[in-house]
Amino acid sequence: LTEDSGQDADPAWSPDGSQLAFATNRDGNWEIYVMNADGTDQRALTVNDADDQDPAWSPDGTQIAFGSKRDGDPDDPNADESEIYVMAADGSGQTNISNRPGFDAHPAWGVTPPAG
Repeated sequence: LTEDSGQDADPAWSPDGSQLAFATNRDGNWEIYVMNADGTDQRALTVNDADDQDPAWSPDGTQIAFGSKRDGDPDDPNADESEIYVMAADGSGQTNISNRPGFDAHPAWGVTPPAG
């Protein structure tokens, strides 16, 4: 589905199967992208100087959680620090939800089984 000069990783299907979120370093560092299920309309949801990876869709498909190193020590790019962020499925409203020292990564949404 992707043919670019960078690496593409961490694919995550939207709950309805219409889109695929993924991480790519095609722009020089890792960012979160989304595309249609057929590979069309590939677009960046995150754009910053730090690595963003490991997208995970919310069960209702309205949000994407991801790991980001944007709050790490800018003087030490190798520092092992990461935070969990959440954003709307269109990339807006990117918010740090873990906000603590250390390494927080690989988010996953809990799924509540149907009643009955």
